[in-house]
Amino acid sequence: MAAALGIRFFLFISQYSVNVLFYDQWDFLGSFFRGKPTLAELFFWQHGPHREGVGLIADWLLYPATNWNVRAESFLIGACIFIAMILALWIKRKLFGAFGYWDVAIPLIFLSLSQYETLIGTPNAGYAGFPLLLMMLYLLALLVPLAPLRYGLVLLANFLLIYTGFGLFMGAVTLGIVAIECYRSLRRISPVRPLLPIGGLLLAAASLGSFFLNYTFAPAVDCFAPPGRDVLPYGRFMALMFANFFGLKLPLEDLTMLGAAVLLAAVGVIALQVINLLRRGGSANTPLVIAALLGYALLFSANTAVGRLCLGLPAAAQVSRYATLLIPGYLALYFFLQSIRFALPRIAGSLLLIALFYADIGNAPEDHWPGIRWYANGKRAWAECYKQTGDIAHCDQATHFLIYPRPASTGLATKLDYLKQRHLNLFADDNF
Repeated sequence: MAAALGIRFFLFISQYSVNVLFYDQWDFLGSFFRGKPTLAELFFWQHGPHREGVGLIADWLLYPATNWNVRAESFLIGACIFIAMILALWIKRKLFGAFGYWDVAIPLIFLSLSQYETLIGTPNAGYAGFPLLLMMLYLLALLVPLAPLRYGLVLLANFLLIYTGFGLFMGAVTLGIVAIECYRSLRRISPVRPLLPIGGLLLAAASLGSFFLNYTFAPAVDCFAPPGRDVLPYGRFMALMFANFFGLKLPLEDLTMLGAAVLLAAVGVIALQVINLLRRGGSANTPLVIAALLGYALLFSANTAVGRLCLGLPAAAQVSRYATLLIPGYLALYFFLQSIRFALPRIAGSLLLIALFYADIGNAPEDHWPGIRWYANGKRAWAECYKQTGDIAHCDQATHFLIYPRPASTGLATKLDYLKQRHLNLFADDNF
């Protein structure tokens, strides 16, 4: 099943990704147009609220090797997600033993086409692809038996996550995890001596604090306003984000209720894991993993609600690219179901979750999500128009499609000339 879903996943990328830079790519790849940026410049590059980190360094290697082919980045992001899925299966085996029939839920979660915008919209490996992969490596580090090595690997993965896209929120999650470890150690619930988690807490705090050096607050939307007292709209926003993951065609009220149920379940499960960690001895691996994944998903969705609510509901909450960064939350819920000792609720919950994830299987992607056709056809039409006419304004009007909303602000004409003179991107001869 995982192999079949993987083939479907990469065939989708091959069919619908288009080799033309689009929207934010013209901005966060800006240093590539200006010469040879340093690795430090790329790693610390801020784009909107986050930094690019590992993602832009990967692009620095990828783009020159492929004549700036955007399709290559789409495949790179797909590969990150696919490898993350394999690592998630490995984590499941470490936590719960041999694979079972219900583990098909993991490839269904990771390879869902509800995240199509991550792959074919504005591909940015630093936004979600590498953060998801690094998160799975982070969890594997949590499972290392030797405490000094475990802390070293977790703190390294945490540092890379903080600086790579919206992996940023793992910085706060790590503070919570290490604080719990400090408590467990001081209360002798854990065999680890207190010096190690206390040192880890200080390093985790320093890593997160370093992110804000030379940082510019950039909410990425002009209408941003600080959160108000009425929390219900933010909760509704988060509920719709979680419900959108399934790609179900339901009335808005039903989607909101479904998402609210998932959101409440997530809050209840993370509370239960924290209570278990604070009260019980023995192995903390399973509750730590579940709490880390759910903590990240809840922080990401809450931050998105605060930052994007002004754009209006329901559309602002039903953005496809959010789905990739909700994968950790759904993986956590699946792991929680597998941790239930009683067979009936474990099987019933797993069956329900798989049925929801299975919703998009068997549907033509472009019919299920019309945005797929909009991206693919619009990009192809614009690229062909510009190669024939060299006129940005004409192609914007003729195709009813924009590859950048304000061409002058990013120097789009100059950048297109740069690509044309060097036979790169849409002008490349080996455009695959």
